[in-house]
Formats: sequence, structure tokens, C-alpha cells
Amino acid sequence: MPFSSPGRALRLLLALSLAPALLAPTCEGDTSDPEAGEPVAVFELPRDPAMPFFDLPWPNDLRRTEEGFIDVRAFPNPRRVELLDTYREVMSTRLTGFSVSAPVYLRFGTSVDLASLPATPAATLEPGASVYLVDVDPESPTRGERRPVEVRYWAPQTSYWPGHALAVRPVHGMPLAGDTTYAVVVTDGVEALDGRRLRRSPDLTAILEPGRAADDFVEDARAVYAPALEVLDEAGVERDAILHLTVFTTQDPTGELLAARDWLAEQPAPEPIDDAWRWVEDTETYTLVHGAYPSPLFQSGEVPYTTEGGELTLGPDGVPETHGSYDARFALTVPRTEMPEDGYPLVLVAHGTGGDYETFVRGGTAEALASIGFAAMGVDQIHHGTRNPTASGPEGLVFNFLNPFAFRDNARQAALDVVQQARFAVANPVSDRIIASDPPVRFDPERIYFFGHSQGGLNGPIFLAIDDTAKGGVLSGAGGHLAIALVEKTEPLDIPDLVRLLLRVNNAELEDEHLTYEHPVFALLQTWTDVADPTNYVHMLFEWPREGFAPKSILQTEGITDAYTPPRSIEALAVAAGIPLVGRELQPIPALELLDLGRVDGPVSGNVAGGEATAGLLQYDGGHFVAYGEDAQARILDFYTSFEDGLPTIR
Repeated sequence: MPFSSPGRALRLLLALSLAPALLAPTCEGDTSDPEAGEPVAVFELPRDPAMPFFDLPWPNDLRRTEEGFIDVRAFPNPRRVELLDTYREVMSTRLTGFSVSAPVYLRFGTSVDLASLPATPAATLEPGASVYLVDVDPESPTRGERRPVEVRYWAPQTSYWPGHALAVRPVHGMPLAGDTTYAVVVTDGVEALDGRRLRRSPDLTAILEPGRAADDFVEDARAVYAPALEVLDEAGVERDAILHLTVFTTQDPTGELLAARDWLAEQPAPEPIDDAWRWVEDTETYTLVHGAYPSPLFQSGEVPYTTEGGELTLGPDGVPETHGSYDARFALTVPRTEMPEDGYPLVLVAHGTGGDYETFVRGGTAEALASIGFAAMGVDQIHHGTRNPTASGPEGLVFNFLNPFAFRDNARQAALDVVQQARFAVANPVSDRIIASDPPVRFDPERIYFFGHSQGGLNGPIFLAIDDTAKGGVLSGAGGHLAIALVEKTEPLDIPDLVRLLLRVNNAELEDEHLTYEHPVFALLQTWTDVADPTNYVHMLFEWPREGFAPKSILQTEGITDAYTPPRSIEALAVAAGIPLVGRELQPIPALELLDLGRVDGPVSGNVAGGEATAGLLQYDGGHFVAYGEDAQARILDFYTSFEDGLPTIR
């Protein structure tokens, strides 16, 4: 599968580095204490607009605009990065909740003793944990329950980090529930490095002790925190033991896209554009045809949304707004074997960045699928092929962080594109003037499957989660959680280097700036992109399918040296979906152990969803394209053919 050339990637990197721009260990951290201050857990209500942003823990339901949006307008921008200002503004006018997977920050006046912090996510679930995250939503069925978190500490104050910062992050692949209120509680079990006793701030004391005299800021904070504190009281949490605290409500990361998909599913199925149908060639195993059909644009503005537009919008009634349509060209390969009575089984193929609608043909996927009697269909991914009106490559358009709306919503549009592709394939037989057949060539609606690689592995899991046309699929080089990519993705662009340029962090500052998964700017970006992160959707594949949907069977591959989709990102997706490791364990995935999903030997069938679906992650000693190796190809083809048995098998 082709990707951009190194030269083109370097040109893109240079262009981005010259733009006005913005753009994460166990409990290890820098414990040096260059400015040992007061031994206090810093919690200051924002009486003064000039107050340092992180002097109030963040995220925090006390930081909201009058309109009810989260308020990040005061988020630190010490280097005056223009694009960071843009992100702060759009988030403060669009988002009604905080991230389900970004870190929570609470800071102290002096250094913390790392030995007093939980050393592992499992330790945060223990009764005596000094730091933990807990569901405090009175309406939640899991109120009072904890969620495992990673606890990190970083002492130095840098351009973007507050001094003496505790970062508490959900485990990668274990996002919080959407539209739910949580609290991060720090108890008096946390100790100062120098042995002094840490004390609670006066403002938090006033909130926790409602009998005290208070100003309007405290009274307002009491009202916001009261429901959460009642849940903590019910759970047996002693208020006197609370040293530090924040309460925040998450956004609903999936609701808008589910609404858009459901609206689309109610529309008349797309019909082929008559003059686009054409026969291309017959090979020994398949017939290749081309065609096109109309597909709606859910993003506002003018394609390709280089600097403006690109926002997926819903009207006041919650109905998605469309902004025209485009002609989706496709390549379709039909096996030259007798068509089954109900039609051919069909695999919808989603290519990677730099590919096009025919990549699956050139790369041999079409021939491999035809050899087992399967048809295959590819379309141009967003900003590829005829969908790219510019002279430049698609990389900077697809992952266009210079435009916050395009950066976030390209992936959502791409998932809806696959929904429309599936609708077209099921509803339309191949014209008999293109392939002479009686009855006309058609595809079995009960045997529609998916294959997505790289970029196609980003929007593919979202499609499979929100739509019920496909019965299952294969995910190659598929991952999730943006912050991982910002730290580890080095192909086709070196993203960590690019991030350093964009944040204007020079080499001398690099170590202290601590550009890890918990970096505050990465948390900001993760908050914005939650709605497009596959890890927030894949629980709907087979663990908790949408109402009326059957669980889907999934085969996922991982190359443990993948530089395009970092292995940690691939593993986060597997954890979020509940996909166990099958066969060889080339590197452990601790989060799967937290879910009691240990490695299993193959073959497996009906191993998830109470026996109603099959799922497995296969690890290979290789990079981004391991799914195209001989062993993986054989297992993938076997997976598809074994659907005939009712439940597929992963060997």
C-alpha cells in the first residue's frame, strides 16, 4: 500500500514548521525541588482572571462559560502560539464536557514524595490508595466505583507545565464513560518530599465544610460540587482525609456521529451514476469494474478545508446538516466463480494515507479475496484521489491540525463515507451491461465485511461501531488515542519533532518540557478530538453493541515495530474494544490483564460477547504492513471464509 515519498513528507514538514502554529512512565518524574514552596495542595477559585490556570485543578466543572461550554480560554500559551489561541477559542464555544481519556492535573506548592503515590493502575483501585478516580454522578449506574488510572508527577515548572504537577490519566484504552461526572481524590496519604505535612487549601476546605462563612465564589463552588460530595459521602470517603480534589463532567464523544449515521441510514439508498459504470478488465480470478455514486458531505465549507470550514454540524433539532455531496468513485472486483444464490460475499476495503480506490487491486488484496470467492470494493478516502483538489499530497489535508475542525472531523466524515459505501453496495446490483449475468451480480447483505489499513484502520473501527451493515472485519495498523501519536509516531512524518517545532520548544528545553503522554497541550488536543478517537467507539463492536445490533467479529494485527501507528496506540484500541491477544505474545499488554483478558492460544471462535462473536489481536515481529505477510494473509483469509460456519475462527 503506497504512502507518501520521503521528499514529499519533508516538504510538508517544512511548510508546517514555517506556519504560525500550535501544535508523555509509572510514577517516575523529576523530584528535584528548585523552588520548594509552601506544603499546600493548590486549589484557588478563579476570583482573579489573571490567576495561573492550573492553580485550580483541571479539568474542573468550575471552569465553564456562561453558555455552559468548558472554558479553556485561559489555558497557558506562554509562547503566544497563534494556533493554540484558535484551539482554546473553538473548544470554549463547542465542547460541553471534558475528555474521557485525557489527564487530570492537580498541583502542589512543593515536591511530592513519589513513594506516597500509587505505583500502578491496579494500586489506584485499592481501598487505601492515596490517589484515585471515582464515578460521582448521581445518575450513573456505576456511581461510587473507581476507574484505574496512571499517576504521574513532574516537579519543574516549564513553559507549559505548572510546577509540582500531579497528572492522573485513564489507562490507555480504558476511557471514562461519556456524559458522566467524575472526581479525582487525593488523600492525606500523599506526602511532601521534604517531610513536611501537606495541607489542604482554604478554598477547598470552605467547599468541603459548608458551615463556614463564604463568599460568592465558594457558594457557587459548593453548589457545583455538592452532588459529587454526596456520592463520596455515601461511598464512605472521609472529607477530613481529602487533601486535593477536582470534579468534572465528560463530554459525550459518540452522540453526534451516531445521530448522523442514523439520519443517513433513513435516507434513500444511493444509486449509481449511470455514465460512471465501466468495465476495466478480466483477470483469471476476477472482473474489475469502476463506478461512482453520490455521497453527502457533512462538513461545512469548501473542500479540502485547508484553513477554514470542515466542521461536522448538527441543527438545533439534532439532525445533521449536509453541505452538498461528492461523487464517490469506486473500484469493484467480482470473482469469476459462480455467484452464490444470495449474492457474493463482499469486503469493503479502506486504504491508507497515500492510497486510492484501486490500491487493493494493485496490492494483491483483490486477487487474494477473489481466490476464496469474495468480492471487494475500494473507494477514495477523504482528501485522496479525485477528492483532493490541490496539487499537494493528502497527508497534511487528512491530519490538518492547522484547522481544528478539519483535524477533528475528517475522521468522522470518513466513517460516514463507509456507511454510505456499504449502503450503496447492498442496494445496487452491478449493471448487466457491465457484467453480463442473469440474475445480475449482487452482494449478500448478510455477508458484508470490512478491511481497513492505517488511515482506513482509523475510521474503519468507527464505522463498524456505529453501523450494522458489516458483520465483522480486519483491522491492520489501526490504533487510537491522539496523545500516543504525538509522542511516538515517526512515519511518514516525525510527529514528535514536528510538535517540538510547533510548540517552539528548543533543544535546550526539551528534557525539562517533558513531552510525554501527559503533557498539558496534548491533553487539550485530546479533549478536542475525543469525538473522532476510535478508542471511544469500539466498545460498541461486541462488548456493548448498539441496541438491535449483533456483536461483530474482529481480527486485529499489530507490528511491534510499527512507526506509522505506534504499537501502544494499536494496543489501546484492542484494550478499548476488549480484543484479547491470540497466539504469540511478543510484548505484554498490561491493560488487558486489568480487564482479565490474558493471552490465549488459537484457534479461537466465539470467545467474546458471551459466545456470539470472535475477536483476537495477532502480534508480529515487524512494522506497519505485517498484515500483508504470508502468515497474516493466510489467517485473514481463513477468518473471512470461516464466517460461513456462523462464527468465524482466528487460528
